Amino acid sequence: MRTLINCLLAIRAKFEWFPLFFARICIGLFFAISGYNKLFTPASQQQILDTLVKAGVPFPHFGAIFIPAVEFIGGILLVLGLLTSITAIVLFILLIVAIVTDGVHKIPANLAPLDWLDYFLYLPEVIYEFILIWLIIFGSGCIGIDAWIRSRWKKKST
Repeated sequence: MRTLINCLLAIRAKFEWFPLFFARICIGLFFAISGYNKLFTPASQQQILDTLVKAGVPFPHFGAIFIPAVEFIGGILLVLGLLTSITAIVLFILLIVAIVTDGVHKIPANLAPLDWLDYFLYLPEVIYEFILIWLIIFGSGCIGIDAWIRSRWKKKST
């Protein structure tokens, strides 16, 4: 039994990189695709503009270009594993604004506190925030341009 447990732990250790890599790729693709659609699809452009106007965000026409551009570029950077922690911080802030200006307004009124929290935690933006916190702390992991730069930097400094 002890041998089986040691074997499973050794296998787990070899694949610890995978969940972080997979989460980074998935959230990066999500933001890149979402940003692309909001930038280049007329229906999505109008939808984000309407959302910003309804939320009372200042300079909604600027925001309707700026926000998707940040999503698109940030998503590509996450997929590549380049500037991962910084990009995750920027996207984290963007999502906080999205939650405050739009997300919480999707929650029905007059709910008990636990029911409100349940609805809040069910918002996709909140789940994305947890993934971004993970990326802020751990960066790109061992696969990505950041990791490649780190390994090159270590070789030059020794």
